[in-house]
Amino acid sequence: MPDKSAMTKYSSKRGKQVLILISLALVSFSMILYEIVLSRIFSVILSYHYVFAILSLAMLGLGMGGLLLQKVRRIWPSSDTYLMAIITALILGFTTALILYFTQVTSASWAAVVTWGLLFLPIVPFLFFGMTIASFFQQAPERSSLLYGFDILGGAMAALFAVPLLNIVPAPAVAFIVTGIALLAGLLLTVTVPARISTIILSMVAIFFVAGGIWLVPKEILPIKTDQHKDINRLLYEDSNDGRIVETRWSAFGQTTLVESNQQPHKKMIYIDGAAGTSMFSFQALLKDSTLRSDLTSNFGQFFPFYFLKDSEKDSALIIGPGGGRDVLVALFGGVKSITAVEVNPDLVQIVKDYEDFNGGLYTRLPNLKVIVEEGRNFIRNSVEQYDLIMLALPVTKSSRSISGYALTENYLFTVEAFGDYLDRLTPEGRIIFVTHGNAELYKLLSLALTAFEQQGISNQQAMNYLYVVSKHNMPALVVKKKPFEGKDMQTRHAALHELGYDQGEYFVPFQEQASYVLPVPDDSSSTITWSMFDETMYTVSEGTMTMEEVAKNFPLNISPVYDDSPFFYNFDKNLPAPFPQFYGLIVLGIVVLIFPLSVKKQPAKVRTSFIRPFARHSELKRFLLVFVLLGAGFMMLEVSLFQKLSLYLSNPVSATSMLLFSLLLGVGIGSLISARIIKNLSAALVISTLAVFIFSLAYTYLLDELMASTVAGPFRAGLLTGLFGIAMGFPFPLALRLMKQHGLEEFTAAMWGSNGLASVAGAVLAMIIGIEWGFTSALMLGGTLYFFTTLFSLIRKPHVI
Repeated sequence: MPDKSAMTKYSSKRGKQVLILISLALVSFSMILYEIVLSRIFSVILSYHYVFAILSLAMLGLGMGGLLLQKVRRIWPSSDTYLMAIITALILGFTTALILYFTQVTSASWAAVVTWGLLFLPIVPFLFFGMTIASFFQQAPERSSLLYGFDILGGAMAALFAVPLLNIVPAPAVAFIVTGIALLAGLLLTVTVPARISTIILSMVAIFFVAGGIWLVPKEILPIKTDQHKDINRLLYEDSNDGRIVETRWSAFGQTTLVESNQQPHKKMIYIDGAAGTSMFSFQALLKDSTLRSDLTSNFGQFFPFYFLKDSEKDSALIIGPGGGRDVLVALFGGVKSITAVEVNPDLVQIVKDYEDFNGGLYTRLPNLKVIVEEGRNFIRNSVEQYDLIMLALPVTKSSRSISGYALTENYLFTVEAFGDYLDRLTPEGRIIFVTHGNAELYKLLSLALTAFEQQGISNQQAMNYLYVVSKHNMPALVVKKKPFEGKDMQTRHAALHELGYDQGEYFVPFQEQASYVLPVPDDSSSTITWSMFDETMYTVSEGTMTMEEVAKNFPLNISPVYDDSPFFYNFDKNLPAPFPQFYGLIVLGIVVLIFPLSVKKQPAKVRTSFIRPFARHSELKRFLLVFVLLGAGFMMLEVSLFQKLSLYLSNPVSATSMLLFSLLLGVGIGSLISARIIKNLSAALVISTLAVFIFSLAYTYLLDELMASTVAGPFRAGLLTGLFGIAMGFPFPLALRLMKQHGLEEFTAAMWGSNGLASVAGAVLAMIIGIEWGFTSALMLGGTLYFFTTLFSLIRKPHVI
């Protein structure tokens, strides 16, 4: 007869283990979701480079939490895992409240102080997240495969639910919901321990933050008042000071804000995260007031080509990024018969539709206009239609579009390959019309165009006959034709651009002679200046005196062409853009610090530094440290670079990143759970799994384009590829933790977990640096190579315990 007492104990122990696993999954869920929510909040408050810096520093806090766990336990022996989870929830609510209060209430004079505070404030909750998660592993390193599996699966669920949750609940409110989820994780663990008064008090305070935060959270948040990159600040605080917010909508894409002003009653402005402002005009006001119409015709370079187009040359137009509809109005006034407008932001499209009484039903009532919500490059790659006109006005985007914050504002609309796609979608007499902001954007676009033509066997000098440039109000318009223009047509356009005033700034017309004059400098009779009619740079290239590559070398900004593998069009820095040089310095510092424990050869008693002493006492710990650092850096390099490359093939940047993150983490979680079934030969399993990741990275490096070439079921194939990759990546980390247990090094589990976390931040930063400098294919290869090095280090010395 079975022993009922033993059965009860077994059932109780089993139930406790299940609660621990569920609690860990909830902590991981809340951590990943909070990271995503912070990326959305900070995208509104600050410019994108600050978003990357803040999230990177926060993730550093996560790794530091693992490293500090043992020290905290020595100081505070009663700091059990459940208590850490509850305190983490409390700090989450407090930190979110501070972020929202100081950024929205503080005056402009304190903006710099607040910005610096925001850089470091999010470190605190992630420090406690790190200690809490590391505590789970420290208590049961022998069950690392199960723990890591549930840890990662919790993150996968966060990635899956993030987009639908953010589409219905504003990001600030979601931050307080996360506080509640973290609190629930801690309360689940209290079921297995005696109740304490301190636990009840802390839980009540955390509940207060959750309820109060969700109830009192503002409907909209605004950027730091002094941030010049946020267009909305000019309308609200600088221009006329009469700008007012009409409506705010939140989604996973960001905060979309509608603003109006008494100074300009004929239009409203729509901002995405306070930047990338786009105009929505009153259609009736445009019809009644010829002065307003002139802003779209005689005062806007995008309209200039329409003066010369035949009816047969404007049957159809594709507008990428129509925003509030200005480009659509230009096409309508220009007489285009059929218009297709592709906009990536669904909230923006819906606002224009909802305000149809104001804009005349621009997106709802016009039978010759079709509005499609999709990423523009993906649409054009999958389209078989050809258009007489393709129109793009370059946005001034200064916010982070990535759901994880690890990608900048870049997209695949402005690369050499994209330009080739545009040319392929033009009719034989078709042309592309770009509107830019100043000469840097113009020259960089010119680099793309000339490189794309060069790939078709057309030299820079010849390609200049395929384009012309007009400029008004410092907004040059670049017009590129699929076939070369004829000299007589250019003579007509040359005369018209002077007559209509499109000669303000950089402009160029092929087949026309340059006119230059030497003029005296006012108030200085001894000095002269040379005035040239056409832009000297473009004219020099058209004459064959210089190539665009030579121009780029001498230009003070980075105007070299960019490719799909490194699509950073808006990076005009010749060196690494901020904040990457600073992070690169931190990585170098980290490597220097890493050398000390790895190179120590003294006797333990002679080592004075406490964090180095264990490596002198346990030589095998050096190998494990190196393995965990390589795994952390390699994992994030592979994740960031693979996501960046796959996003080219997916239609929505936000949902695509969420889907890819879910697929990868789901695969990692499954791989970790499968690794729990490996009881013997852990060392061999570690070698095989790291080698498998390396082989996967090689395959994706050389075969990804072929694997994603078909347009059928693109998201499914991308998810499958990341999921399979994730399964292989899910084995090494828990296997290495279990190997440490076999070597009697389980007391250092939390420290190795923290080291892995710190290395993962370095890997994410390195992936972006390499992506900017050499391309994401190189980052993908290096990430795989780090796994290969892990294989080699695992083989150097065979573990004495099997």
